[in-house]
Amino acid sequence: RLTKPPEDPESSPPSFGGILSRLLGSQHSCSSLALHDQKPLIQNREAALQELGNRQTETNNRLAELTSFLRSHFPQTFTSESAPRPSQSPDPASGVQVQIQSTSSDCQLPNPSRFDGDPRKCRGFLMQCNIQFNHSPHRFVLDSAKISYIIAHLSDRALDWAEAKFSSSPEYGCSFAEFLTEFKQAFNQETDKSLSSRALLKMKQGQRSVVDFSIDFRIQAAASGWNTPALKSAYLDALNDSLKDKLATLDEPGSLEDLIKLSIRIDNRIRARAKERSSRSAVPRSLPVPCYSVPAEREQGPSDPEPMQIGQARLTPEERQRRMRAKLCLYCGEAGHFVADCPILLKARVQSCPPGSPTPFGEQTVC
Repeated sequence: RLTKPPEDPESSPPSFGGILSRLLGSQHSCSSLALHDQKPLIQNREAALQELGNRQTETNNRLAELTSFLRSHFPQTFTSESAPRPSQSPDPASGVQVQIQSTSSDCQLPNPSRFDGDPRKCRGFLMQCNIQFNHSPHRFVLDSAKISYIIAHLSDRALDWAEAKFSSSPEYGCSFAEFLTEFKQAFNQETDKSLSSRALLKMKQGQRSVVDFSIDFRIQAAASGWNTPALKSAYLDALNDSLKDKLATLDEPGSLEDLIKLSIRIDNRIRARAKERSSRSAVPRSLPVPCYSVPAEREQGPSDPEPMQIGQARLTPEERQRRMRAKLCLYCGEAGHFVADCPILLKARVQSCPPGSPTPFGEQTVC
């Protein structure tokens, strides 16, 4: 009888439970490996979050210090603000923002100059008033406040107009828009583009610098309504010929502003060079040496004619021989020079003979 050999447990097929346990074991090992690999990354994330938290705390502390500083130095800005409710804690960042806005709005702008009724100054005066209204809107909520501000800055004819118009009505009886309409009808000078165009064509640089001339040109150009090519042509035509010659050698800029900047640079260099040239020519030169006549230097010998002393008699032969032996001057009798170099003789002849006059024989003109 044949017997069945015992089965090898390793060679027998695995059961379902064994397979499941093996799968779970492999997944657990994989998860452990993944967690082990992700551990440094998680630690880095935690450190970054901790650093962000520390920085946020530091920022909040600085904002609180800034708020305390602003409150101590600008207490008037917080008087108009209502206190926060006890149940609400104010945000430091929002408090700083409100504080900064209040401080900037409380900066006082200079008041505009009084308007005397000159039509040329009407638009500028109204523009300055509008700047005040926009800068401090809480001061000019009502139309009557704006009207009062404008009337308070009137003088001469403009004040006479306001007095005649509103003296009987303390509340003015009109809106601010209606007031502006009547004010402009009385004093505003409407811009006539034809007049501005003619003024633009007549403009010339003249003796002014390009910087000064360009300011007036920009004013007229803004009122003329011309396009860029027309303005460039008018600007070039108004410049001096010397500057036109310099610009003719360069490429023409594409815009009016670039053309003005280029012209200003060239004009500044030309003026600086002219100033340097004039300063050099103004340096005083050395004075010319006056011309006078001196006797020609020549050796004094026995054959020379006896000199004639001015105002004195001729030398005797004995005196003449004595001076020659002692090597003395035959004119003055002093040692150290001869008659050709005698200073007394030269001085006497220069005084008696003006420059340019004929000199005696044996003399030459020295400068």
